Amino acid sequence: MRIYLIGMPGTGKTTVGKALALALRAPFYDLDALVEEDALMFIEDIFEHHGEETFRKLETEQLKLLKDPRAVVSCGGGIVTVRENKDVMDGLTIYLDTDIDIIRERLSQDYERPLLKQKSLDQLYDERFLQYQHFADLIVDNNGSAEKTVNAILLHLNKGKTV
Repeated sequence: MRIYLIGMPGTGKTTVGKALALALRAPFYDLDALVEEDALMFIEDIFEHHGEETFRKLETEQLKLLKDPRAVVSCGGGIVTVRENKDVMDGLTIYLDTDIDIIRERLSQDYERPLLKQKSLDQLYDERFLQYQHFADLIVDNNGSAEKTVNAILLHLNKGKTV
C-alpha cells in the first residue's frame, strides 16, 4: 500500500516519511524533490518565474507518475489545494496534525517557503485546515517526536493485519 503524508509546511512530513519508510522497509519519495528534479528548478524558482498554478500542475503530474505500489510519499503542503489529487492518491492518506506554534518554531529554523512570502502561516493554516481533514483517511498527532508519530502510524497499520 502507498502511504501519503499531508500537512502544513513544517509539520515534519519528510522527517516522519523517511523514518516510516525505513520502519516499513519501503521506498520513500519526497514529492517536492521529484518536482524540482523533473523541472530542473527549485520550487522557489518555479513559483517566482512560472507561478503557483504551474507548480501545482507539475506536482499533480509527479503524483500521477508514482508507480511503486508500496511506498511512503511526503507531499507538499499545498497538495490539498487541487481536488484532483485526492483521486490520484490511491492508498492511505495521513494528515500529520501539528500545533501551529510548533510549526512556527520549526519554520523559523528553515528556509522561507514561497507562499509564506505572500501569506502568514495563520492564513495558510486557516485556508487549508478543512482541506487536510477532507483528504485524510487518518489523522495523526505530530506534536511530539517523529519516533512517536511513526509508532502511532505503525500501530494503526498493524490493527488491520491478522496475526
